Amino acid sequence: MTKAIKINNLKYSYDSDQNLFADFNLDIETGEWVALVGHNGSGKSTLAKLILGLIAATGGTISVFDDILSPETVYRIREQIGMVFQNPDNQFVGATVADDVAFGLENKQVASIEMPRLIEEALTIVDMQAFKDREPHMLSGGQKQRVALASVLALKPKIIILDEATAMLDPAGRQMVMATLTSLRERFGKALTLITITHDMDEAALADRVVVINDGQLILDGTPHQVFSQQTMLRDSGLELPFSGELASQLHNHPEKYLDERELIQWLSDLSK
Repeated sequence: MTKAIKINNLKYSYDSDQNLFADFNLDIETGEWVALVGHNGSGKSTLAKLILGLIAATGGTISVFDDILSPETVYRIREQIGMVFQNPDNQFVGATVADDVAFGLENKQVASIEMPRLIEEALTIVDMQAFKDREPHMLSGGQKQRVALASVLALKPKIIILDEATAMLDPAGRQMVMATLTSLRERFGKALTLITITHDMDEAALADRVVVINDGQLILDGTPHQVFSQQTMLRDSGLELPFSGELASQLHNHPEKYLDERELIQWLSDLSK
């Protein structure tokens, strides 16, 4: 099967004296939800910029659906990828929610007769259709990020990258955005590849696969259960366990392996019998 993203022997340095990525390799399968995690400065956001061609690698290759990133292919590749950034206020350009979703469609020269349907469809997917005539600055943080996601969905990308998209939100806003991502997975299945860049391990636990980067090196890669079982390595990399893992580690008679919240509740329930 064609890989959504294939990175081979990637090299990148901020300056001539210090490499961030040195022969970095990573494959992301079509239809996967991958959580890319690491402490601040570990290289997560830089990797996203490299994939989008916003900055240029000094070596190696990046392919998106077998299309090798180059100056000749960069715009074609960007059409396959949608990006949602950390600060939702920096993403709005329209006077209303509908205007903002329309902006990308206008840039792609979509026929005006088609736009109302595409805008309504995208806002419905993220459950924001009732706000289409609202001014963006009147929305909550979580609502703003869902509109930013709708603006991306309207362009029908095959890959969506969310770069710390919940970092500036309150708990209610974060829950709102993550529920929307879970809904997208149920709706689109293998037709959509999701990459969430985060240092929030509870968010990472929702993904199919967790990739941990530490100072430009891939140190862990597997299912949430596999990765979160490596408690010492995660803590040495400046990362916390998900809430259920932290709670379990504090128990006197703690489980031998990582359990998610549902599994931990069941394990505690069985202990009381």
